[in-house]
Amino acid sequence: MAEDGAARRELLKDIESYTCGEVPSPIVMLRAPRLEEWEAKVRRRGKEFVLVVSGAVRGHHEYRDGEWISVSAIAWFDRKMGFIRTHNRIYTLGQPSAEV
Repeated sequence: MAEDGAARRELLKDIESYTCGEVPSPIVMLRAPRLEEWEAKVRRRGKEFVLVVSGAVRGHHEYRDGEWISVSAIAWFDRKMGFIRTHNRIYTLGQPSAEV
């Protein structure tokens, strides 16, 4: 449970810094998994609606390169800088799908 609290604090700190115009460091962006041919959709989760992004992942330690995944609810989406932030991690965005 302590890890969840630490992850939440880190997420809130990141969102605060993004709101002030900061972006993840170049090292963080280099280490982040990348989503190619991605698409964003709004999905229902219980009584809420959340934004999720799906795409072919590259460089993720839990998935094979090219595997299609849907990331957890998006906490921050920065299309201009090319990254998204979920509760757990940052993903960089490659080329969107033709539908985006």
